[in-house]
Amino acid sequence: MDTLLGIDLGTTGIKAAICTPSGQLMGDSYLEYPLIRPEPGVVEQDADLWWSLTRDAIRQALHAAQVEGSSVRALSISSQGISFVPVDAAGRTLGPSINWLDSRAMGEAAAIRERYSDADLFTLTGKRASPSYVLPKLLWLRDHEPEIYGATHKFLMGHDFLLFKLTGEFVTDHSMAGGTLLYDIAQLAWSKDLVDAFQIDVRHLPTIAWSGTPAGRLKQEVAQELGLSEETVVAVGGQDQKCAALGASIRPGVATVSLGTASAISCLTDRPVLDPLRRIPTFPFVVRGLWDLEGVVGTAGGAFRWLKETLFPETSYEVLTGMASQSPPGAHGVCFYPHLSGAGSPHWQADVWGGFGGLSLATKAGDLIRSVLEGIAFQIRENLEVMESMDIPVEELVLFGGGAQSPFWSQMISDIAGKPASATGMVDVANWGACILAGAAAGIMDSDVLARPPAGDMLGHWSPRPDLVTHYDQVYQRYRRFEARLVKTD
Repeated sequence: MDTLLGIDLGTTGIKAAICTPSGQLMGDSYLEYPLIRPEPGVVEQDADLWWSLTRDAIRQALHAAQVEGSSVRALSISSQGISFVPVDAAGRTLGPSINWLDSRAMGEAAAIRERYSDADLFTLTGKRASPSYVLPKLLWLRDHEPEIYGATHKFLMGHDFLLFKLTGEFVTDHSMAGGTLLYDIAQLAWSKDLVDAFQIDVRHLPTIAWSGTPAGRLKQEVAQELGLSEETVVAVGGQDQKCAALGASIRPGVATVSLGTASAISCLTDRPVLDPLRRIPTFPFVVRGLWDLEGVVGTAGGAFRWLKETLFPETSYEVLTGMASQSPPGAHGVCFYPHLSGAGSPHWQADVWGGFGGLSLATKAGDLIRSVLEGIAFQIRENLEVMESMDIPVEELVLFGGGAQSPFWSQMISDIAGKPASATGMVDVANWGACILAGAAAGIMDSDVLARPPAGDMLGHWSPRPDLVTHYDQVYQRYRRFEARLVKTD
């Protein structure tokens, strides 16, 4: 039996999954690694640990699937975006990976804005200048650690680093490159304007290839160590949210919504649509000829987890959801703003804090819990409204991730967004997205990857209830009026 291997390098853990070409999950594994925070604003990881745990995760997934490694026809990688590590010509790490959560390059981001107006930079890259991206961090590394910068042969993001370890090739994909602030979304290439303006040697950047195309064959020593065939096709993968959207069956007219630690709200277009108000960034998708508008709620499930750990540490999520269901829609006037790490899209205000509004002596625990779930759903609706204001139709939603396992929350999102919603049965659809790309590269799956169904059965389908749509419209307007006091608008 032919199988496919999907590898998902997340922010704090590595997942590996063995799937059949039809989407049946045969076995999987998950291993965690830490974020290293030596000082405020600095967030790093050990990239060598990425690789060692990837090998362990592959072996464990094969064992869980009870299949021989020789059955794996192809593999691919889904990866956290824009974290990167400097390596020498042999691919050896020269220092820690600088994580996407790292904010040390705020001064360099400001310097980029001095050189390029916000409008010009957004037109070129589809992004705002942010210290999260690779370009400002490269400038920081050059200024503060010149020995490492000078010795670097390539700067590799997580996807690229694992791909090199597997094949010996220095390759990234367009969805990863599109998040660096060094990528020209019109030319689909590293931006000559930006690399020249900031004196970045483009030879230090990996080659860009399309997702779902072969990157090479496994190195002989890697194949032998992992028990895989040397003929296993290693496919170019992509950024994790794009792979997850692919795995969740995103398609024109259907927006995908991840409900993990963060929430990504994605819509596809057939051209690089640029928001004139720069509220939603644009990325190339993992399918050639398509682009992804991706809104972000930085702390979605993370906000719910914060609530649990802070106020209800001994209470299960299921019990918390039950408590929330005892509060009426609108949570007796309590509003929650999940900006626990600043406000993401469409506001992009790093200095905004989260908070509750509408508290009174009559507020109950269930009101607080429900307001957190509603507040995240209101942020999702706000991002969807921006996309629709750009003439991008959104007819239905597909939810995935841990939060999508809750029918209560899924129905609430449908009511608040006013759109039908469904939820995937597979939590880790990024692995399935990587498997789809692997199958396409190996020629054992339909080349029309958007035609692939989600893996496994759908968990449920929800239609917006007209009476609650009307009620939530009123609650949402009140929510937005209060939010205007928290968030500065451009």
